[in-house]
Amino acid sequence: MSYKPYIDAGVTVNEGYITVSDGTTLKIIDFVPAGDTHEKPVVIFVAGWISSISGWEDVLKQLTPRYRTLYIETREKKSAKLPVGTSVDFSVGRMSKDIEELLQQRVPPERPFCFAGSSLGSTIILDYLSRDLRQSFDAFLIAPNCEFSFPLWFLLALRFFPPAFYTAIKPVVKWYLREIRLDKDKEPEQVKKYEGTLDAAEPRRLKASAWALKDYTLWHKLSEIKAPVLIIGAESDLLHGVKEMERMVSLMPSARLEIMASNKETHSEKAGEFIVKQIAIRRS
Repeated sequence: MSYKPYIDAGVTVNEGYITVSDGTTLKIIDFVPAGDTHEKPVVIFVAGWISSISGWEDVLKQLTPRYRTLYIETREKKSAKLPVGTSVDFSVGRMSKDIEELLQQRVPPERPFCFAGSSLGSTIILDYLSRDLRQSFDAFLIAPNCEFSFPLWFLLALRFFPPAFYTAIKPVVKWYLREIRLDKDKEPEQVKKYEGTLDAAEPRRLKASAWALKDYTLWHKLSEIKAPVLIIGAESDLLHGVKEMERMVSLMPSARLEIMASNKETHSEKAGEFIVKQIAIRRS
């Protein structure tokens, strides 16, 4: 894969893998700018559920020339290599441990780091920060979820139908997102993004990860998060409500909220510039 759209001249890209303690191997894309030093912070970027890096082109184009950025593809994505002959854990808790092990393997203890993430990736980061682990100097989190509200029909399909049934049910899931959960008129880009995500999903991992997420809640952990957190929401995003994010911020001791106009804007060059500016402020 070519990463030219995500970088400027002088940025080196190293695509590789890390193997974590349960035997799962995760893809890591390491963007290293010219002039990178151990005094400069590393950005750990964790994207959303079964999402693609292509949705973050404009944000990464702003981050990567300035800060070393480690983009991790979480274990439900096709790029992950799962151990054979064993049941794989797709829970948020296991994925926050993946982040812990990424830091242990790739970021020296003395080096500062911050988090950036979206949707499920933001939730994983918050779960990590609620634990007694190495803390970031800040976290820039787009549209985190405190819980995952799947409709009853989807849960029934997960329980009673095999993964091969996914091809048949996928049009129904697309219709549900387009007509019920997304604003197809104001956010056609968001509709297209989620439909592309569904098309790219691996059915067995999608089923296993959705089942692992269905009973998860973050609400009771928020008061334990002492690290600074900046939540970035979108006014027109119906999947990740602003009121829910306001409540999240109120429960964390060092959290603040930034509302942008749309989901498109939270994935834009403007969002990337905003995060870069916030990192500079925090490190000054």
